[in-house]
Amino acid sequence: MPGNHDSHSEVIAKSAALTEVFTEEKFAYMLSLCPNPESLGTDHNRYEATYTASLKGDPEKVKACEAERVVMTQNLAILHGIAKVLSVKDPTVMEKLGFGKPPEKAAIASHIIDSPHGFKVFFDPKGNLFATLGKVEGAKGYELWACDGDPNVESNWRLVLFSLNCKKIPITGLNRTRTNWLKIRGIRGNITGPWSYLQSVNPA
Repeated sequence: MPGNHDSHSEVIAKSAALTEVFTEEKFAYMLSLCPNPESLGTDHNRYEATYTASLKGDPEKVKACEAERVVMTQNLAILHGIAKVLSVKDPTVMEKLGFGKPPEKAAIASHIIDSPHGFKVFFDPKGNLFATLGKVEGAKGYELWACDGDPNVESNWRLVLFSLNCKKIPITGLNRTRTNWLKIRGIRGNITGPWSYLQSVNPA
């Protein structure tokens, strides 16, 4: 599903772009392409009639039947696709339209995102603080969290930054009058990986 494995910032960027182009006019146009109960009934009756007429082998009637078959298969494909998409909100939609139950999703492996490795923090010659680590398998981005209190108290930790890169990540917003503890993890969409070991930054 679009956005399912993206970071929050990526999903927000995609939804913002779609909000700009998804107007009432375009929504109405999309609906006009979908079969409604009346048009589906009309297409069905026409297809059934041309099929019956084609059974005698008249080439023109066989051709007309094939044309109606294309229309009906398009209708079925559109309605099946819509029902499948809407099953995200209501899993019974496909069954209600006679398409059967949507296929069960395969169980997600427990080891989706690897543990971070090679996590380090360092200062460049100008005194700017950076973090770096090895690329984490399965991650689309990285969350860096900081704590300037007791690192054993979960509520002391806060999200400092999100980065799409794993090398030379600039770190700002720390209280440099205190010792800062840092940890990082890989992330993909709403799935987060295990934490790295802690790194400390002494007061300035």
